[in-house]
Amino acid sequence: MTEAVGWYPVAASHDLPVGHIYQTRLFDCPLAIWRASSGEVNIWQDRCPHRGVRFSIGTALGDELRCQYHAWRFASGSGSCTLIPAHRDRPPPRTIRATVYPVVEYGGLVWSSIVDGESHPPIFAHGVVLRAIPVFRPAAAVEGALTSLGLRDVKFFVQPIASDRSVIRGVAIDDASLLEYDALLERLRRELEAS
Repeated sequence: MTEAVGWYPVAASHDLPVGHIYQTRLFDCPLAIWRASSGEVNIWQDRCPHRGVRFSIGTALGDELRCQYHAWRFASGSGSCTLIPAHRDRPPPRTIRATVYPVVEYGGLVWSSIVDGESHPPIFAHGVVLRAIPVFRPAAAVEGALTSLGLRDVKFFVQPIASDRSVIRGVAIDDASLLEYDALLERLRRELEAS
């Protein structure tokens, strides 16, 4: 599998309307991604530090995310616990916080790194974000197949989901060929999964 160091696309900007919690994985690490009402995008480990319940089944409330289980609230940005309903009269301990990962929103994609690595995601020309294509193949196999296409009007990126699963994400220079790229990627997915 591709090494976890570096930045990877984990969502498209349009996947994150305010109030929605997007669920995905990166190197088998479960992620909850959400946009606060301030516009800030958060990428957290999809696990509440209290009882381990998935944040992705919680509720985004303005600039806080509320866990579904005991309604603990966590602040956008820092992931710090802001409220424990059973102890409303006391501030939560500063040590209680969500596991927060770095995030950059660039080129219509949302990027993250779960291991310290490069200082920023790749730079590329902005364009139209393609539909994400899940593939039941390792990231290295998908990257190799994409390189062999030799296309110039589109930039492809691979999100490693797990050792045997990936998601192809891409940005095209314009929307004139979106249907062609979609059909091409679907054919590529079928070929990879059949091999």
